[in-house]
Amino acid sequence: MIGTILRNIRKIRGLTQSNVGNELNLADNTISNYETEYSNPNFDTIQKFINVCNFEIQFVDKENKKVYTMDELSKEMDF
Repeated sequence: MIGTILRNIRKIRGLTQSNVGNELNLADNTISNYETEYSNPNFDTIQKFINVCNFEIQFVDKENKKVYTMDELSKEMDF
């Protein structure tokens, strides 16, 4: 599933696998392997891939209907 998401956001931005690979210092075939789910990127690589495509990961608290960004969740939160 993550491969399909990565491919779709890359295509929305009109980027090639080479464009993304160059930004991430990864080979084109590595990007292809991620998108076809032949191999799985770690979370850090997913986040960098998404950032290259100018997207943002968000988490939705379904109980409270609150949306948190990665930055918000990365900071120590005082409840």
